[in-house]
Amino acid sequence: MKRIVIMGLGGVGGYFGGMLARTYATNREVEVYFVARGKHGLEIARNGLEVETPKGSFRVRPEGVVEQPERLGVTADYILCCTKSYDLEAAVQKLRPIIGPETVIVPLLNGADIRDRIVEQLKDRGQVWYGLTYIVAMKTTPGTVRNVHGRGKLLFGSGAGRCERGDELEALLREAGIQAEWHDDIQLQVWKKFIIISVSASVTSYFDLPVLLALERHPDMCHRLLQEATSVAQARGFDLTEEYCWQELLRTWGSDEKSTTSMHRDFRAGRPTEVDSLCGYIVREAERLNIPVPTYEEIYRGLKVGICK
Repeated sequence: MKRIVIMGLGGVGGYFGGMLARTYATNREVEVYFVARGKHGLEIARNGLEVETPKGSFRVRPEGVVEQPERLGVTADYILCCTKSYDLEAAVQKLRPIIGPETVIVPLLNGADIRDRIVEQLKDRGQVWYGLTYIVAMKTTPGTVRNVHGRGKLLFGSGAGRCERGDELEALLREAGIQAEWHDDIQLQVWKKFIIISVSASVTSYFDLPVLLALERHPDMCHRLLQEATSVAQARGFDLTEEYCWQELLRTWGSDEKSTTSMHRDFRAGRPTEVDSLCGYIVREAERLNIPVPTYEEIYRGLKVGICK
């Protein structure tokens, strides 16, 4: 019996959790559990989770839905952690009762230091891997999530070479129709995604514009942010150049003129944001490494006090 727990049922956790719950609903060898809170969690517990995609919608009912993981009464084999970065420490503490020595935790949050923060919370408990996802998805109403483009890629790895557990998780995810990939160079992949989303989130939030319009109207600032972010990455030992990340940024967002970042949506809605993880982290790490990042400092100050352009 394999038990998979999804922590956080926003767009990311809702889509991947929904795909898993649908596939393994009648499989007695795999159980899928959701940890969700508030009205969203109550609606899922009562009526199931509705997942909307361009190809159609489906509704799933997992093995269990709880707000407090300890109420599951099981030890997880795999945990996909899909909370926001500002909720990470509190979420990890809630997960402790279901984490055993062999539990693998794969974080799918935005940020370059997410694994380190989880390890700091858990110490030697469980096995914390690296993870990231490329997806545009969101919670729309309580009990419903939407995958805007109908696809999503999930990359993960242990940082210590391929292993049997990695093969097993990859197979479980792919069986559910998820484009999952093990990466031996997962730390490089995490930093590449981090730079792309950091720059995108910073300019969309600062100028209150969707991604492609922000890139079109403010290319100089975007390139300065990329130069500063890649300088920090290179100082950390990751071979990422400004030009490479610029091309990856354009490829990631494609031609959808309306797409924006989750941080931009959160700023517009007056919700808590991930500005400290996506923008502030570069400022703090650059200071530690003695690298000048004046553009990041300007945007971080502006966003922290709510003065957007």
